[in-house]
Amino acid sequence: MTELEKLCENALYDEIKILEDGKSVVRDVPTGKLYFKKTLDVYNEHVYAFLRDHKNRNVAAVQAFWKDGESLVVIEELIQGRTLDEILRASEASGSGETETSGIGRTESESAGISQGLPFSERIDILSQICDGLEFLHSADPPIIHRDIKASNIMVTDDGIVKIIDYDAAKIYITGQDKDTMMIGTQGLAAPEQYGFAQSDVRTDLYALGKLIERMLPGNVDANRIAKKATEMDPKKRYTSAAQMKAQILRIREHTSALDQKFEKIPGFDPMNKSHRIRARIALAAAVVAAVLILTGTGWRFIVYPARQEEAIRAELSAIEQIKGTDEKIQTVVEKFAEEHPYSKMTAEQKQSVRDEIADTQKRCYLAGNTENADAIRDILTRYYGEETTWEAISLYGKAEAEIARKSFEEGLSALYKLREEEAVDAQRHWEAGVDHTLSAARKAMEDFRETGSAAGIHVIANALNALEKYDTDSDSELDDIYKELLTSAAGERESQHWDKASLIYDALLDAGVGDSDELSLLKQETLYEEAEAAFAGKEYDKSSKRYSELGDYKDAAEKYKESIYLKAVREAENGSFQAAVTSFESISGYKDADERGAEAKYRYCESTCEEPTSATYKYIEELVDSNYEGAEDLQNEIYKWRASISTGMAYSFGSMQSAYIRAKLSGGPPDATTTVTFRIDDPVGNDSDTWSDGKEYKSGDTAEVNYSEEESSYNLFDRSYKIWVYADGGEQIGYWEGMISTEF
Repeated sequence: MTELEKLCENALYDEIKILEDGKSVVRDVPTGKLYFKKTLDVYNEHVYAFLRDHKNRNVAAVQAFWKDGESLVVIEELIQGRTLDEILRASEASGSGETETSGIGRTESESAGISQGLPFSERIDILSQICDGLEFLHSADPPIIHRDIKASNIMVTDDGIVKIIDYDAAKIYITGQDKDTMMIGTQGLAAPEQYGFAQSDVRTDLYALGKLIERMLPGNVDANRIAKKATEMDPKKRYTSAAQMKAQILRIREHTSALDQKFEKIPGFDPMNKSHRIRARIALAAAVVAAVLILTGTGWRFIVYPARQEEAIRAELSAIEQIKGTDEKIQTVVEKFAEEHPYSKMTAEQKQSVRDEIADTQKRCYLAGNTENADAIRDILTRYYGEETTWEAISLYGKAEAEIARKSFEEGLSALYKLREEEAVDAQRHWEAGVDHTLSAARKAMEDFRETGSAAGIHVIANALNALEKYDTDSDSELDDIYKELLTSAAGERESQHWDKASLIYDALLDAGVGDSDELSLLKQETLYEEAEAAFAGKEYDKSSKRYSELGDYKDAAEKYKESIYLKAVREAENGSFQAAVTSFESISGYKDADERGAEAKYRYCESTCEEPTSATYKYIEELVDSNYEGAEDLQNEIYKWRASISTGMAYSFGSMQSAYIRAKLSGGPPDATTTVTFRIDDPVGNDSDTWSDGKEYKSGDTAEVNYSEEESSYNLFDRSYKIWVYADGGEQIGYWEGMISTEF
C-alpha cells in the first residue's frame, strides 16, 4: 500500500479514545460506527484477509487492515461486553462469598440472585459458542489455527454472544510442515506442539479449549473426561474437530451418579451417552443374574466387544471426515471401512452414524466438483452392504446439500422434497436440515445487509425466501417479516435517493418470484421514475433519457424521454459535438424543432470538417443540398475541393549524395473521386525548378511522395529555402509550402 493509500485509509477513521500498546477506539467517518484499532508487529496477513472476507457471529469481525512499514494496522469489530476471564473471576469471587456485580446479559439486581456465581447452563452455552467459532476458523481452506485460546481472549457481549478475539498468534495450517516457525502461545495453556515439537493444527486449539474446560467446570466428572482427551500429549489421541467436542460438551451433566462413575472403568463406555448408560445398566443386571456366563466369556461378547466396536467405528468415521472431497484415497478408506464393519452387524445407532457421515462425505465431494469420488463411494457401499436405494438416496442427500451450500436453494430443496415424498431412508432428517440451512443462509445474508447496508446478498435472501415459500416450510411468519423488512429498506433507499439499491432489491425479489409481482413491478417503475426525475432536474440528460426509456408508457415517461433527448442534443450542439447532436435530434424527429436543429447541426459539422471531410461530411452535405438548405451548395463546393498537406524530411545524406522526400497527403475532393498529383519544386537560390508526377490516381486520405536528390553538388541540400506547389487534375493548385527541408528522417 502506498503512503497516499495509507493516508486515505487512516482518514476514514477518527480516533475517539486511545488505549494502551498502540490500540484505540475509532469511528468510521462515512457510517459513524465505532471500531477497535490495533497495530501488530507479529501477525499473519492471510488470517486477517480471510476474517475480513468471511464473517461469523462467534468470531470478532475484521473490517479492514493495511500494512504500515513492517507493522499491520487492523480495524476490528468493537465488542460491548466483558472478557470471559473477567466473568470467571467475578464468578469465582462470588462463589467464595464476595459480591458479584453482574452476569452475562443480566442487570446487577438479577445477578445478585446467583449465589454460586456463573450458572452451569451458561457455562455450557459459552463453551458451545466457542466451539462454533473454532469450527468456523478451522473450516477455512487451509484451516486457521488461533494458537492462543484462553479466557482473556474470549469476549461475551451484553446479550450473551461469545466472540473469539486476538488473532495475533493465529497461523494458516501448512500441509507437510514439520513444526511451527515461531513458538507462540500462553504458558500453561499452550499445547506441546507449540513449543516446537511439531506443527500446530486444529487439535492445538482443542488442547487449549480442554484447558479452558478444566477452569470453567472444575470437579465435573464429564467435563474432566472431555478435558483429559482434549489435552492428550499425542495430538492423534485428541478430538479431531471443534464440532466433535461441542457434541460432547452439550451432553455434560451437572451431576453424575455414583453408578455412572463406576461404569467409566468399562472400556468404550461414554457416561454422557444415554444409550451407553442404559446398556451399561442392562449389562450390570445381566452380570448379576448370569455371573457364570460372564466368567466364561459372555461378558466380553456382550459388553466389551460392542463398546470397542463402537469406538472403532467412531474413530474411522472421524478419519473419513478429515479427507477432502478431491482426494482419491477417500475411496480406499471407505472401502476398507465397509470391509471391516459389516452393516448388518451394526446397531441402529451405528448405522445412523455411518449414513450421516457418508452423506456429509458425499456433500464434500460434490462441493469440490468431484462426482467421480461420489459415485465410487455409492458403488462401494452398495457392493458391500447391499440396499442400493439407501446409498443412492444418501448420495443424493450429499448432492442436494452441496447445492444449498452453493446458494442454489431451489435445486437443493427440490431434490430433498422429492426424496421425502418417496419416503427414502433419513429423508425427513435431511429435509429438515436442508430447510434449516436455507433459512440460516437467508438470516445470515439479512444480518450482513443490516450491518453493512450492502445489497450484494439480496439475491441470496430472495432465492432462499422463494424456495422456502414454495415448499411451505412452516417459516411463513419469519419469511413475511424478512420480506417486509426488505421492502422497508428499499423505501428507505428511495428516500435517500439511492435508487440503484432500491431497484436491486425489487429486481432480486422479482427474479426470484417472491411476493406480489404486480406490486413489486409498480414499486420498481416508481423508483425508476423518481431517479429519472432527479436526473432530469439535475440536467443529467443521458441518465434521465435512459430511465424514461426503460419506463415506456408509464405516466409521462415517453414525453419526458423526448424532452431529455432534445435538451441533451441542444447541449451537444452548443458544445461543438455536432455529429452527436445530429444523432440525438434524428432520434426524436418531429418533436418540437428537432428537425430544424438537426439540419443546423449537420451544416455546422460540415463547416467544421470542410478541409478534411469525413464520410459523415459527404452524407450530411448531400442531404442538406437535397433539402435546399441555405448555403449548402456553396459549402458543398468547398468540401469537394482537393487539398494537399505537404511535409518534408531527409531520405539520406552521405557527403555530396543527398536526398529529401516530399509528401502530399490528400483530403477533400468529390465523394469517391480520384486525381493525379503533380509536384513542382523551386530552388530560388540555384534558380532551378523541377516538376514530377507518377501518373497514378489518388483518393482522399492517400499520400503521394517524391524524392528530391542531388548526387553531386557543392552545396548542402538542406541549407536553403525551397518553394513547393502541388497540383491536381487540370493543373488546379491544391497545396503550397515554403521553407527549408527538414533534416528529420
